[in-house]
Amino acid sequence: MDDRMLRDEVYPLLRRSINFYRHMLYAGQDGRLHLPKTYCPETGEVPDCNYDLALLRWGTETLIRSAERLKIDDPLLPEWKKITSKLVDYPVDENGFMRGRGAPWNRSHRHYSHLLMIYPLYLVNVEQGPAARALIKKSTKHWIDLEGRLMGYSYTGASSLSAVLGNGNEALRYLKGLESYLQPNGLYKEAGPVMETPLSAAQSIHDMLIQSWGDKIRVFPAMPDAWPDAQFYHLRTEGAFLISAARRDGKTLFVQVESLAGEPCRIRPGIKGKVRVTGSRSFQLKQVSPGVYDLDLRKGEYAILSAGTDISGITIKPVPADKDKCNSFGL
Repeated sequence: MDDRMLRDEVYPLLRRSINFYRHMLYAGQDGRLHLPKTYCPETGEVPDCNYDLALLRWGTETLIRSAERLKIDDPLLPEWKKITSKLVDYPVDENGFMRGRGAPWNRSHRHYSHLLMIYPLYLVNVEQGPAARALIKKSTKHWIDLEGRLMGYSYTGASSLSAVLGNGNEALRYLKGLESYLQPNGLYKEAGPVMETPLSAAQSIHDMLIQSWGDKIRVFPAMPDAWPDAQFYHLRTEGAFLISAARRDGKTLFVQVESLAGEPCRIRPGIKGKVRVTGSRSFQLKQVSPGVYDLDLRKGEYAILSAGTDISGITIKPVPADKDKCNSFGL
């Protein structure tokens, strides 16, 4: 929500990046726009590469929204809209998303670059209906089940992809697959030391605790049964919100939402039953679908959503650890 950064830095960079793709696109006999051979990371060159199609679609849609937000009458707007409407569908076979046209995912590899449209871009997501959910599940399972060249990064990716489906137990099971790859100091090594996998593992935990994509914030969207109690403080979401929340015995006690930019706030707090709202003033809470609410927050305000129970004595603090399951640093 930093309009200066969006206008001066992000928008021009993304515009040039999409222009690079735009000059490669060509119209096929099917009337759709196609990409020639591009590179699917570490697995080879393929036409209509899903890695590039996902980035291209995300980029054009983001440019259109950005131009609308910044009130820029960009001469390329008609081109971006044409791309979003004419771009070829992601190549799919009986196992889910392929590397690209005519190129099935038939080898084990630690990366899930052919699944970017699922995560982290959420262009294909569970809110699009049962068919999309089934495709996400099938594609993820096919990728992670091809063993041989999987590494720790594969398990953090499978964890986040499971969190996309709201499957907390699977997300935790895959995350635990990272354990054998971690070094005594908590770092990670393949051919040599790398840092992206521990950072990816931290993000996998975040994806279980909170997600913000599309038009809403989702609190505790993929909590495993093994984590009945959880608390977090000031995790950031899209729309420039700071979220704090507490969960006990598998039930969400409260969610605090602080707005840093005054953007529209739509939230799924994960609170069962009637939701009570308190905060820096009297707020309107409008239910737009089961469990989903619009909250009329303005910039600098905060609101607390709860199940109506007394939360005055609840503080955000670490959940007590089971000492028998903890290792000291270096062990």
